[in-house]
Amino acid sequence: MNFTQLNTFITVVETGSFQKAAATQYISQRAVSQSIGKLENELGFKLFERGKNKISITSQGQEFFLKTKEILHSFSVEINSLRHEAATTYQELKVGYFSPFEGALLLQKIFDANQKQPELKIKITEESIEHLISDVSLGILDLAFILDYGEQEFLTKNLTNKSIFQSKMVIGVSKLNPLSSGSVFPLTALKEKPILYYGPEKTNYLKHAFLATLPEAYQNLPVARISTIEQMQILVSSNQANAYYPDGLLQPTNSTNEKIKYLPLEGNNSAQNYHVQAIYQKKTEKKKLIQQFLS
Repeated sequence: MNFTQLNTFITVVETGSFQKAAATQYISQRAVSQSIGKLENELGFKLFERGKNKISITSQGQEFFLKTKEILHSFSVEINSLRHEAATTYQELKVGYFSPFEGALLLQKIFDANQKQPELKIKITEESIEHLISDVSLGILDLAFILDYGEQEFLTKNLTNKSIFQSKMVIGVSKLNPLSSGSVFPLTALKEKPILYYGPEKTNYLKHAFLATLPEAYQNLPVARISTIEQMQILVSSNQANAYYPDGLLQPTNSTNEKIKYLPLEGNNSAQNYHVQAIYQKKTEKKKLIQQFLS
């Protein structure tokens, strides 16, 4: 049993004869007769009573006709839906980000994109910068927002990037610390307490980036990753550690922010510049969609 047989059967019922059905489908009357015969053999009951130059549908044939019409209509609706889905290929973006800092920029992009394209589906992942770069390069993610800081080369040959935001890294120090009354954070004070940075999973990217901006005498600083922003803020605000942050992306609503002073690092300020980069494959089939998302 196949769709051709079922469509032929429906045409016979609706036209009232094998001859008219054959003319409608541009096949021979014999082909129609053989198709109906095979269908009846598969079903195990007669669909039509055949007389001289006329046919009449059986009661079983009438029930089968109604059911078949319903089924084929459902299939038609589903097929049209799938065709529409195929025609709107690449209306889904898999996007990654590193931290709540650049995540705030991503959230705004998602909000803007969904206002323009409500049908756009966006899947979001938080990972280390190393994993984001790898996943975009491999096509696991379509797009990622990363913190580009220091002199590290983050682009592989098949990736390109667009700068979304730029500012400077700053040092967060507790307001319990006398250094918080100053306008800059002294370079020598980096040795006084542990230096923290945020990372959702094991990553050395920001540690290496930070140390690369410092003089050689500071390469052995106790720099440590913290896996939650909340824990990092508590340690800094209670004066147990200092931390480095991307200025301009700090959330003012965080209550611990009131207990922390954010200071530029003394010395070469240009070394502390950072960019939030959107990275994606150069030859991705979703390039137009990504560019619309980033615009």
